[in-house]
Amino acid sequence: MYRPTIKSNLWLGLMTLAFIVLYYWSDVSRINVQAPYYKEKIEAARTMAEAIEALKNFRLPQFEHADRENGLNDPLLFTMLNEKDSPITTDEGRIEDKITVLNPNFAAVVVDLLVKSGVKEGQSIAVTLTGSMPGANLALYSAAKALKIRMVPITSVGSSWWGANSPDFTWLDMEQVLLEEGIFDSRSIAASIGGSDDHGGLRLSVQGRNLIADAIDRNEVTFIHEGSLSDNIQARMELYERHASISSYKAFINIGGGIAAIGHRQNASLIPTGVNFKLPAKNYPGLGCVHYFAEAGVPIIQIGYVTRIAREYDLPINQYPLPRIGNGIVYEHEIYNLTVAVFALILMFIILVVVKYLDYRKFKWREEKIDHDSII
Repeated sequence: MYRPTIKSNLWLGLMTLAFIVLYYWSDVSRINVQAPYYKEKIEAARTMAEAIEALKNFRLPQFEHADRENGLNDPLLFTMLNEKDSPITTDEGRIEDKITVLNPNFAAVVVDLLVKSGVKEGQSIAVTLTGSMPGANLALYSAAKALKIRMVPITSVGSSWWGANSPDFTWLDMEQVLLEEGIFDSRSIAASIGGSDDHGGLRLSVQGRNLIADAIDRNEVTFIHEGSLSDNIQARMELYERHASISSYKAFINIGGGIAAIGHRQNASLIPTGVNFKLPAKNYPGLGCVHYFAEAGVPIIQIGYVTRIAREYDLPINQYPLPRIGNGIVYEHEIYNLTVAVFALILMFIILVVVKYLDYRKFKWREEKIDHDSII
C-alpha cells in the first residue's frame, strides 16, 4: 500500500519557500475599490466645504474686529466654533469634537449612514438639531442634498461650548446665510431655546433666553415654547405630523444631545450611536422624539459621540487644517485581488500534485527493487 513520505529536507524547503512567496504575492496584491455611493459622497463633501467657505466669508468683517483672546485666530475657526462661553451657552462641550465634525468628509459619513438606514431619493426624513455642532449639521444638510432627500428639521438654538453660540450668529442665522447663497434650499421649520429642559435650564439667564428668542424671531421660524419639556416634545411631534404622517418618514436623525430629541440626559448613553432599526430595550428615564419615531417603526440615526463615528470610519480626530476631500475608507477600501489569490492557490495545488507524483514514483521504484538513482 502506498503511504506518502516526502521526507526530503530539500523538497520540504522548496515547497515552504514557494508557498511563502505565493502567500506574500497574494497579500501584497491588494486593490482599492470605490465604496457604494462614491459620487454622492464626494458631492456631499464638496457641498459642505462650499458651505463652510460661504459662512467664513460672511463672518470676515466680524473676524477682523473681534477680540481674539479666545485663541481663534483663524477666520474659519472663528466662524464655526464661535465662543467657548456666551449668554446663549447651555452646556459644556469638547472643542475636539467640534473640530472633528468640521471635516467635509464627515458629510460622506452621513451619506453612508443615510444609505444604511434605507432612505432613498425623494423620501422624507425628520431631523432634530442643536447649535452645539454646526459642522455635523452642515454634514447632514450636504448629505441630504447629495441624495436628494427631503428634510424636516427642528432646532434647539442653545449651544454647548465652541458651537454656534454667538448671539448674533446662531445656527438659524447660519441656515439663513446658506439659504440666501443658494447652497441649501431648506432650513429649520421651528426652533426652541434648548438646554436641560428645552427652556434654557438653570444655566441660561433671562438675557440668554431673550437673545435666543430674538434669533428665532429674526429668522422667522416657529417658536416652540410650551409650558414644559413634555409639551415641547409633543409640539415637535405635531409639527412633524403636519408635514407627513410619522410612520411615513423613512428615518429620524438626531444630531447632538438635545433634550427634546432624546428625552433625558442619561439617554445619550443608552441610545447607540449610528443606525438603529430598533432601539434597545432599556429603562429610559424619559421619552423624547426619538422614542416616538422608533415606536412607529422609523429607523433612528443617532449622531452623538462623534469621535466614535470618526474612529469607525478612520477619520482624523481634532485635525486642523482640515483634511482634503476624498480621503478615508468611507470613499474606498482595500480588498484582496481575487485573480492573484486564485492563481496563487492553483500554483500551490500544482506544486503539491507534482511533489506527490514524484513521491509516488519513488515508492514504486522501491517496490520493484529498482535503484531510481541509476535511471536516466
